[in-house]
Amino acid sequence: MKHLRCLVIAFCAAALPQVLASQGALVVDSVRSPGLESSAVGDSPVRRLLVYLPPSYRQDPKRRYPVVYLLHGARSTPEQWLNGVYQGLNLQLTLDSLVGAAAIPELLVVMPDANNALEGDWYANSAATGKWEDFVVRDVVRHVDRRYRTDAKSARRALVGHSMGGFGALTIGFNHPKLFGLVYAVSPCCIGFVGILAPAGQAWPALSAVTRWQTAPDQVRLLVGMAAALDGSRIDPRLFEELPFRSEHGASVPNPAAQAHWLARMPPDLASAMVRRGERAPVIHIEAGSQEAGILAGIQVLRGRLDSLGIGYSDTTFIGGHIDRVRERLTQYILPRVGQWFERTPGSRRGPTN
Repeated sequence: MKHLRCLVIAFCAAALPQVLASQGALVVDSVRSPGLESSAVGDSPVRRLLVYLPPSYRQDPKRRYPVVYLLHGARSTPEQWLNGVYQGLNLQLTLDSLVGAAAIPELLVVMPDANNALEGDWYANSAATGKWEDFVVRDVVRHVDRRYRTDAKSARRALVGHSMGGFGALTIGFNHPKLFGLVYAVSPCCIGFVGILAPAGQAWPALSAVTRWQTAPDQVRLLVGMAAALDGSRIDPRLFEELPFRSEHGASVPNPAAQAHWLARMPPDLASAMVRRGERAPVIHIEAGSQEAGILAGIQVLRGRLDSLGIGYSDTTFIGGHIDRVRERLTQYILPRVGQWFERTPGSRRGPTN
């Protein structure tokens, strides 16, 4: 039965029927975020939202729906979930097909635009780049609950993110476990000082060479965004002050104070802070591709911390790289798994699936 269900999901997700029996709608919306008005890089506080409404939304005005909040990665926009960048993925058609096949329940999917002038804000509240975490947890969620017929309970909200969005899903999920019942991090980047942030890596010499954020080379600007997000400064023209590591005579020299500032904003330390506050963790699932060595190393760091804290989670390593399996993962695994979680939580119209 499980094998047959997977075949049905794969067929429906891959097919592009010319006429669907029932179609959802895609709404282009926007929300103003007061916390982004302080951005030192000139980002607009008015941000776009793409909102998928399921097929019955217009016909059943008394019904309320669970919501998936989908966070994009760095150097990305919400449109990339729809315009074919990810192996031809059009998420609207995918959702219509999955709903039509009863592979997922009817739900809303909210895709906020968090792309900024540095091409990465890491969904963090920053003195330099503005309050991007507040943008998600206050402005977007409140706007969606007020404007759309959502089932506004944590057990009916899932937070899913890819890459930088996976980092954001974990940090937001640990900071606000009462808001989102499920956190699903896909290839979450930059967890701890491993991978591209390893002490002997090229990130630290490249960041040390920056004098002004506006003149940082394109390949370095994303790192500037991370530095500004995790330990930002509005005073320094680089948008950050001290770094966790500096290069001296070809060697990497640690800066413990700066390391502590960065680590305090990363998922492992935020999980510890959640436990200290006495809050219950959301349901957590983490996944990454077998070719993502640096990201897998970060996930291993996080797993060690969650294990030490007694926080339950599940994780998956799939065959592939960072973006070459996005359509397959969303259509065949992520959305069905989130849908099954919704079906098992209180208030759903359908029971658990086998």
